[in-house]
Amino acid sequence: EWGVRPMVLDDIEAVVAVVEAANAAQFPHLARPAGTPPDPADADARRCAHARFVERDGPGAWVAASGGHVVGVAESVRRGAFWGLSMLFVHPDFQGRGVGGRLLEAAMSHAGGATRRMILSSPDPRAMRRYFLAGLAMHPSVEITGRADRAAIPGSLPGRRGGEEHLELVAEVEAHLGRTRAEDVAFSLSGERSRLEVVDGVGGRGWAVWRPGRLVMLGATDDQKAAALLWRCLGRAGGPAPAPRAPAPPAGGLSLPP
Repeated sequence: EWGVRPMVLDDIEAVVAVVEAANAAQFPHLARPAGTPPDPADADARRCAHARFVERDGPGAWVAASGGHVVGVAESVRRGAFWGLSMLFVHPDFQGRGVGGRLLEAAMSHAGGATRRMILSSPDPRAMRRYFLAGLAMHPSVEITGRADRAAIPGSLPGRRGGEEHLELVAEVEAHLGRTRAEDVAFSLSGERSRLEVVDGVGGRGWAVWRPGRLVMLGATDDQKAAALLWRCLGRAGGPAPAPRAPAPPAGGLSLPP
């Protein structure tokens, strides 16, 4: 027996365990070796991120529980007319029982009136089917992971390191894009590891948040500024640089002009 209820702060450690178990089952080659403790900074950042869903987007944060134990989680955000599902995980022992569908239904109660709804699906066909049945259109996306060829990074790029004083720029770019991510950028910058890059010039503006080894989020008024920001993040991040998924261009190509 299991049921779905709103997520609370006391669920965070159990939620982290469910996410790790589900990821290890689907991507065993990426799983942390048994007995190896997580990086303390990464673990703290994940706990903080889960807590933010409860505190900022409580109506979009839900867990499934069985016998007092958390066995699934869904976390979503609502920013103005935008709703996005940030994660949906079910413990492997409870997959295939309808838990994911119930969690998605609960999380989508936070989407009422939203004109834009988005989910970045995993490759799991069960997840994709569930999202399709929920009325969401499917679009291709790309995910880039690897080590940047530093010799390919242009030597001169527009932009500079940003900070909290550039949150107004972020808000203006987001307004241009029909989004409202400024408060999420501010939250990211409150941590010790996240950094902001900004471009503010003739013909376009943009921003990007990155942390060592990962591009977190990016917004720009045009492709050229977006490419410049991505180059800047790749140049600063060092080491392997996995990037988040993004919609694939209509023609199926991908370019990074300097």
